[in-house]
Amino acid sequence: MDDPSLVQARFQRMLLDAPEPVGFEYIADCIHKYLRLRDEIACRDLILLSRLFVVLNNHPFFKDKFRDFYECEASNEDLTFITRNCFTDYPATRVGSPISDAQNAQTLVSLPLGVQKAYAREHSRNHHEALLHTPWPQVVEILVQNSSIQERDILNMASRKPTQNALIEPILASHWTSRVEVRFALAANPCLNVSHAMRLSLSLPPSKLKILSELPELHISIRSYAQKLMNYMNL
Repeated sequence: MDDPSLVQARFQRMLLDAPEPVGFEYIADCIHKYLRLRDEIACRDLILLSRLFVVLNNHPFFKDKFRDFYECEASNEDLTFITRNCFTDYPATRVGSPISDAQNAQTLVSLPLGVQKAYAREHSRNHHEALLHTPWPQVVEILVQNSSIQERDILNMASRKPTQNALIEPILASHWTSRVEVRFALAANPCLNVSHAMRLSLSLPPSKLKILSELPELHISIRSYAQKLMNYMNL
């Protein structure tokens, strides 16, 4: 199995350097292998692709290529529709600021960014539980790499509503998306950009897609996309 960093580098070359039809076909093939053939390597690759888009969305000129990618076609109409939605930049359905009713969190998150970043590097549960409510994406980036952070902490941040897309994007870009429950929590959060949720849903199992397709709080485009993926799986 290829090293994940090599897979991401290959995706990046396909998206930035290769002709758009070549990159489009490469991603469509990966999607087909997972949805129809249930190839676990393809699933791993789709998770890495969803992480990569967090980085590439900040890359100069990458978004300018979305239209060219969107005009490409796959081997059939359904796969074309599914793959084209990878090249969208739809915003979150909801936007808000998280409010904590925990006194220690209210006290800690009012501290300067530099102090919060220092606490995020430590291995103190008291500090970490408070920092789960931080208003700074830079602090979340450090927290998700801290070995003391547990999956329940990540799920707490990934599922909180209301919050801001910028505060949960660092989770999406991290190794935590290898966990199904984390990917689902992010995709089911209406505060995450719709396009991120679509790309994450590509690697979700049918049971999670069914839940996504029925969640009334999610934008209709996510619910429809989840149903489209299940249809492509012949479910």
